[in-house]
This record gives sequence, structure tokens and C-alpha cells, in this order.
Amino acid sequence: MKKHILKVVKPLTFLLVFGTLLIGCDDDYLRIESDISGTQNFSTNKKDFPFLSYTKKSNPVQTNGLPSNLLGVYKDPNYGSTTASIITQILPTDLTPDFGDTPQVESVKLYIPFFSEVESTDDAGNSTYTIDSTYGNASAPYKLSIYRSNYLLRDLDPATDFEEEQAYYSNIFDNIDIDTQTLELLYENDQFTPNFEQIHILDEDGEIETRLAPGIRVDLTDFEADINYWQDLLIPNEDNEVLSNVSSFNNFFRGLIFKVEAIAPDNDGSMQMLNLLNSNANITVAYKYDDPDEDDASITLDGAYSFSFTGIKANHFENLDFNITDGDATNGDSNLYLKGLDGSMSIINLFNGDVEDEFGDNVNALEYFKSKKDKWLINEANLTFYVDQNLTIDNEPERVVLYDLKNNLPIIDYYFDGTDNFINPVNSKVIYSDRLTRDDNNKGVKYKIRLTEHLNNILLNDSTNVNLGLFVSTNVNNVLVSKISNTTNQDILQSVPRTSILSPEGTILHGSNTNVQEDLRAKFEIYYTETEN
Repeated sequence: MKKHILKVVKPLTFLLVFGTLLIGCDDDYLRIESDISGTQNFSTNKKDFPFLSYTKKSNPVQTNGLPSNLLGVYKDPNYGSTTASIITQILPTDLTPDFGDTPQVESVKLYIPFFSEVESTDDAGNSTYTIDSTYGNASAPYKLSIYRSNYLLRDLDPATDFEEEQAYYSNIFDNIDIDTQTLELLYENDQFTPNFEQIHILDEDGEIETRLAPGIRVDLTDFEADINYWQDLLIPNEDNEVLSNVSSFNNFFRGLIFKVEAIAPDNDGSMQMLNLLNSNANITVAYKYDDPDEDDASITLDGAYSFSFTGIKANHFENLDFNITDGDATNGDSNLYLKGLDGSMSIINLFNGDVEDEFGDNVNALEYFKSKKDKWLINEANLTFYVDQNLTIDNEPERVVLYDLKNNLPIIDYYFDGTDNFINPVNSKVIYSDRLTRDDNNKGVKYKIRLTEHLNNILLNDSTNVNLGLFVSTNVNNVLVSKISNTTNQDILQSVPRTSILSPEGTILHGSNTNVQEDLRAKFEIYYTETEN
């Protein structure tokens, strides 16, 4: 009960606080605007302010609870190769199985669809598809192995007296002894490549019986021993609680491990986002059983038993070449290294340093800014980051997001932005955070993030100038965060946006350090209106 109440209260508390901020900010903003509009003399100006930016490498990140999962190898031209593997529970879709008389397993097929959209369909029903969220070189194979897991995935964390969800992190395989081959191997392909064509399932006469959207579809019964394995696993347990009780089944069959390995020496490959929660994602066990209405034993009927992937699942990420370390938290960095998955991001500290006031004196930037309360009307404020085109090699992510690291939420400008686009998320919230600006050669030039309302809260409502975090993003509509392992309340970075965890791509930006060429240096600009007294 305590856990349920907390789950309800926390969102309500956030909405109440957020609503208060909006009302307070609007009231103060309108009051100042009214004061200025009633003044005969006023001017509109721009001022640059100093800020600190540096690279921060992430510890392993929580990967259970993600809206989707990644599988494969992605060779980032800037950061090298990363493999994404999966551990997942499977759950029976029927807890009262009746396999009939003398059932005999015929085949076991696994199917997990990619995220895709139909482009066109011919008169015969055959479709072509556009695959969404695929990265890398789809023609480069990698090794895929599927094991029966012996690692129990718990719902609740015993360290919290079973009151909080158990977190599983991107290094979860460190707890599983896969390489000694103590796990049961169910499938292996040394040259696996994804198939983006419609999948056709044929009947006994070779005619198309079923059409499936592109995805991973593999046979888990290549050999007679595999048939016997599934026969012995299921049929004797028809009346056993392991097939009639979810908890018992999760302990009996603890799930599957999809282990991905890059193929040396290139470590190339592709990575796909899998739709494990799709209703068609399953393992289907096809079997035959005797017709109870026939005396002839040669007359059999077809049966099917299936498992879904609706249980706990988590990604394991392995960075094969990633050697980025934490940057200079005192002086800032000349380059900011942003990488998704369990990669790296940038810490942003606004108003870090001095600024020249109206009298030509250098004063504390934050104190100077706060002295403009009731004097400035902030029209617009932006952070602009330029891509280091000498270091960044293609494949830059289209979007970056700016988070309040104290409250683990996007900055308030995100919520003021009404340009939501849930069909095509790359074009969502484009006022708060522009898409990457590209040059005539399609190379990335700059990212711009608006933080007008964030600064209004500091100026008008005395909000804290919190540390901000700049992350790559694959879907700005997903604002939820996941925990980072081995952190304390003293750590600046304690969580990562899930949209960054699901983004394999990375980029390299020029930082705010004074060593950076001025026209490429990251900028913090405020456009404001001020009365002339």
C-alpha cells in the first residue's frame, strides 16, 4: 500500500509544483511586460553569458523498464563498436494448457518484429516496409546466440524490503556465467544478418499461409535433440503448476538470453530496436496430437502453445572501443563527447564565471543576471553547440535534449513547447530543441536549445541555478529517466534519460572553453528588453 501511495503522490506533487511554476512565471512575466509597455523608452538587446561545459562518462545504466530494446552491433564512426544483447523472461499465454492425446512437438519458432511501417501492398497481399530505428551496416553479419537463462529476474528489490522495483543495469551479464557454456544453447548463428523483407510462412502445400512484418524469426528446433528438448520441457508439465502459475514458471524457466558478439577484425554490424511488447512477438510451439474422435492413430490434429515477452527484460551493452573519460569540471572542456547507450553526456553549469557590467567592470555573472529582476523582460535565451566537424564522422543524432539534473526532468521550456509530434518524434518539441542544422554536404553544424522559461524561473522566482545535462536523444517524447549504478546523493549525474539509452549514435561538440575558436565556441545568449531610465 505504501508503494502504491507513493506512486500516485509523486506524479501529483510534480504536477502541482509544475502548475505553480507556470502560474507564477506567467504572472511575473506579464507584470514586467506591462511595466515595460507602459514606459516610453525601452531597448531590446542581447548579452552573452559565460557557462561551464564538460564531458561526463556514465556508469552502467538501468535498462529494465525501457519501452523497447536494442539488439545487434553498432559501429559508431566516432566511438567504435558497441554490442547490445538482451535478457528477457518469457511467459505462457495459456495457464490452463491441454495438449490433447499423445502430443508430439513438431517445431518451435521465435518471432520478434522490428518497428516498421507498410510502404505499399500488392494485390496478393505482399507488402514492402520502411524499417524504423535501425542503425549501422545491415549487410555486415554478427554472431547471435540464444540461451535458456539460469538467472532469476526479480520484480522487487530485496535490498529495499521488496518495496521498490529491482533495477537491472547495462552490465547485467557480469552476473551471468555465459562463456563457460553452462547455459543451454537453443540457437546459434555465426553470420546473422537482419532481414527487412516481409516474412512468409508456408503451409504443407508450399502456399503462403501467414504474412508477418519484418523481424527476427528463427527456428529453435534445427535438430532432433531440440525437438526432444521442448517435448520434455512442456508435455510432462501439462498438469504441473510450472505451466499454470506465472511465478512458478519464472523460476522453472527463467527466460532467454540473446547474446550478440561482433565479428573481428572489423567489429561491424547493425543494431535494431525490437518490439518485444508487440502482440505478435512470441515463441510458438507447434505440435500434433491424436484426434479423440478417431480410432485411427494416424489421424492427428494440429495444436499450438505460445509464450510472450511481456515479463521483465533488460539490455546488456558492451563498449568494445569506447575510452572516453570524465572531462575538466573546473575549467570546462574544448570538446564535449556525447554518446548514447551507457556512453557519455555533458554537464552544463550556467553563469559560471564573470561578465562585464554597464560600467565596464567584471562582476559575478549570476549575481549580475539576478540584479536584472524587474528590469529585464527575457524575450529569448539559447544555448548553441557547434559540431566539431574535424572530429565527428557522419551519423550525428538528429536531436539532443537538456535536462535539469537535480529534478531529473527536461528543463521547463520542454513543457512550454506545444509542437508535439507523436507520429514522427524527430519533429517533436522543435522550439525547445531544434533538429540538427546541417550544411550543404549534410554534415552536422549546430544544435540550439531554448531555455527562456528556465531563466525566467531563476530571475523571477529565485529558482536554483541547477546543473543541467546535455544528452543525445532518439525520441524526445520519452521524458522518463533510468538510474545509474553505484551513485550517491552527492553525484551530479544520478540518472539518464531513457531516450538517450536507446540512442546508439553519438557526436562531438565544441565546448565553452576559451581555447575554442570563438566562432565555434558554445554560446549562451540572452535576448531581453530593458527600460531606459
